[in-house]
Amino acid sequence: MLNLEMNNPTFVNVKKQARHHWNGLLVAAGIDAKALRNVHGPCPGCGGKDRFRFDDHDCNGTFICSQGNGDNLSGDGFELLQHVGVASSPIDALRFVSNALDNKQIDAYPFHTEYIYRRPDRSINLKVVRTDTANGKKSFKQLLPSGKPPKTDPNFRPFPYRIDEWLLDGPILICEGEKCADALWRAGFPATTRAGGSSNWEVELGQYFTNREVIILPDNDDAGRLFARKAGDSLLNISPSVKVCELPNLPNKGDVVDWFAAGGTTDTLSEVLSQAINFQNWNKTSYNSLVLRSIGALKAKKIVVREHLHELLPPGFTLLSGAPKVGKSKLAEYISRQVAKTYPVMFLALEYNELVAQLRFGHMDDHLKLTLLLEGEVPRWDSGGEEFVEAALKQIRPSLTVIDVIGRLKKPGEARGYEGETESLSLIKQMMSKYGSDCLAVHHLRKAGLTDSADDPFERILGSTAFAAVPDNLQILLPTDDGVALHTKGRVIFPSKRSLKLVGHDFEEVNSALTDLPRNATAQKEIVFLLASDGELSVGEIATKLNKHQSQITTACQKLTDSGKTTRLPNGNYTLADTDLF
Repeated sequence: MLNLEMNNPTFVNVKKQARHHWNGLLVAAGIDAKALRNVHGPCPGCGGKDRFRFDDHDCNGTFICSQGNGDNLSGDGFELLQHVGVASSPIDALRFVSNALDNKQIDAYPFHTEYIYRRPDRSINLKVVRTDTANGKKSFKQLLPSGKPPKTDPNFRPFPYRIDEWLLDGPILICEGEKCADALWRAGFPATTRAGGSSNWEVELGQYFTNREVIILPDNDDAGRLFARKAGDSLLNISPSVKVCELPNLPNKGDVVDWFAAGGTTDTLSEVLSQAINFQNWNKTSYNSLVLRSIGALKAKKIVVREHLHELLPPGFTLLSGAPKVGKSKLAEYISRQVAKTYPVMFLALEYNELVAQLRFGHMDDHLKLTLLLEGEVPRWDSGGEEFVEAALKQIRPSLTVIDVIGRLKKPGEARGYEGETESLSLIKQMMSKYGSDCLAVHHLRKAGLTDSADDPFERILGSTAFAAVPDNLQILLPTDDGVALHTKGRVIFPSKRSLKLVGHDFEEVNSALTDLPRNATAQKEIVFLLASDGELSVGEIATKLNKHQSQITTACQKLTDSGKTTRLPNGNYTLADTDLF
């Protein structure tokens, strides 16, 4: 530790004022924001490839530098200013920080930008708040006029950005992000985007582009081209003209804002747009180049994890299997009833006539957001069912679709074996994903055989192994002495076993066990589920998210690491161990 000999009586006060502001202060001093992250990287003072880490312990601007020889040098923000050469002495460092605080040079971070999404009648539909921080990161928050997130309102419907300002005719440019759209408007080109960047394109946005020509301006990266394909595919049969314009001389990951900054003009853009090519022709050529993704690019990708609609149902496409009369349909009905209190649910009860449906669903509240389709009302997938289900998804917009049973809907695939069954399930899964609906598909178990493993109930799923390969999640419901056991595993969730008991029309949990964790290891279970959904986290972050004491989390994380369930990374964060459990 460097020795900061500071006799100036104002040092204590300045240090107190600087706390929580060191990112902004150091950026104001000329230090690259990319260096101010809690990861090893080049030192802004003495160089080197991976010798420096800014950990900002206790928000005091602390750092560690190996100086290239393994002999660690560390200190707080004042000492960092000296290490990088901004200050020649402790007094200089104090003077710099004091002046920066007085001149409010730290006010630039965090920097907030608000984008307003309006309906065609100019009423506010959504606010998107972008936050840029001193370490170079950015985040986005979507808020309703009430201040709550859109997911709290099941009736929320998205609108394209600045739709209330569109001209009566002429093309609309589609780009990625509100910043790009605003730049195009300033240049005189009506433009729009969707809330949430390039991760998706909502199908329901298509209705606003009827009879409107569209030109898509993708960013110069794989994500930008993927966004263009998603938007173009969605609008192809809606808009009379869908074209794509790839701006020339864009840097890697560059967008229209970068293009203007590099000297692009309104006249040049008009000329470039006039040469936009038909989407279908562009789409064919866009697939000619391989999409090569590095590990760094994958880790940098911001992926939004879909929230659980119900604690017993993982997000995505879930296959729930069980023996006859074990209660799998009852469990599907219970989950649907709970979800439909808040979100729209479409329930395909393909084995029930009206009499049976009345007996099964008659106890439910009239005001639930639940739509039923019964036996004989939904064709098989290859006999009109695909078109029927898509029309229903467009009309109902369910957050959850239940198919009871999946065998009554999917097209027959047994004759073609694994490939046929994979295709039949994949078509339904892709349709649900297209409309953003979680899906719970009910299926049967075959009878237990002598060669079945007692430790792997998922082996008993009826039919080809394709039934286990396609879904995001698998669930098995098996009888126990005092109820049923729900076994769950999936690609991005931790395996679990939950003991349930049917009380009236509700399922209550008898006890909860996460794989082989002790029954009283509540904190360990919560940590495992949290790491499965959020990725790597520090002890402090875990403690904050779970509202527990840091000492308790430290102990629980150590036990999980000792048992091989978690791994501690070099930066001190914890992540799930690399096992075959997923």
